[in-house]
Amino acid sequence: MVQALRHEIHSRKNEATDLAIETIYFGGGTPSVLTPTELAALLDSLYSNYKILPGAEITVETNPDDLSQEYLDYLKALSPVNRLSIGIQSFYDTRLKMMNRRHTARESKTCIEKAKNSGFENINIDLIYGFPGMSESEWISDLEIFRKFQIPHLSAYHLTFEPKTVFSHYMKKGTMVPVDEEISLQQYKILLDFAEENGYENYEISNFALPGKYSRHNLGYWTGKSYLGFGPSAHSYNGNTRRWNVSNNTIYLDAIENHKEDYFETEEIDRIKAFNEYLLTGLRTQWGISSRYIQKNFGRSFLDNCLPVIKLLLGNNTLIAVGDSYILSREGKMIADHVISKLMVV
Repeated sequence: MVQALRHEIHSRKNEATDLAIETIYFGGGTPSVLTPTELAALLDSLYSNYKILPGAEITVETNPDDLSQEYLDYLKALSPVNRLSIGIQSFYDTRLKMMNRRHTARESKTCIEKAKNSGFENINIDLIYGFPGMSESEWISDLEIFRKFQIPHLSAYHLTFEPKTVFSHYMKKGTMVPVDEEISLQQYKILLDFAEENGYENYEISNFALPGKYSRHNLGYWTGKSYLGFGPSAHSYNGNTRRWNVSNNTIYLDAIENHKEDYFETEEIDRIKAFNEYLLTGLRTQWGISSRYIQKNFGRSFLDNCLPVIKLLLGNNTLIAVGDSYILSREGKMIADHVISKLMVV
């Protein structure tokens, strides 16, 4: 797989001849299973074929049980990696077992301590709420443990029942039922209160950071910057076109090995789709959407179409006006998908 990735990285360098790379993210699956030699090879390919800016944010997504002290020391001392995103999910063993996670709560805490002792300061951890049977006190405890470690960034997601996942399987068997909506909302309110009380900015609906500690990589997605993705299931975007690779490893490897061009699909992004994506990503952030930006980039007709809806949403306190921008209120965040769908062009 590493050789296939290196080939794709090299073969697509002409797509980014004028692109200065500000961030690199090793994510999806378990990139921390890469050996130091393999990770170094991929980084060498990226630096050899693309213009990587000095001080670029370089993140490795990892599981707690993969982060040995040796691996951490390598990342910190012998690689340009300067940010870790650790998939903790929960500090409760019962929840981790529900998710079929290999690590334990103790290993999670040890992993964070090792990362900090190795010199990593720019760290994110993922936590999940909305588990069936999860109490408010359990969720508060998870957040308190996060706070005690003084980690600058938190990604907190509600448990979802996606097709072909273990949770979907449990739901079909009747052994797991999604939590009541009121419980979900209460746990999200707890999350928002915790962030505000501890100085974390809710700069994107599911992401919280101390000032200046935003994920620069994810901000690129939410603010419409171009990006390249390599490997199975990876997506790329250049403002006009979106591309995604096949998810099947065997098909991907065969295509790369035999120099085929059938391992990805593309779609053109017309004005309506671009407008809807602007709403979808913009309203998830603390900067919201801008009427000036809409008029300049999509035309007066798009602005005129959504202004009556914006007025209605301002009236029911789900949107807030800030200058020429509109952001989700606290109440709006609770029903973000509903608010965004009201503004979309169909």
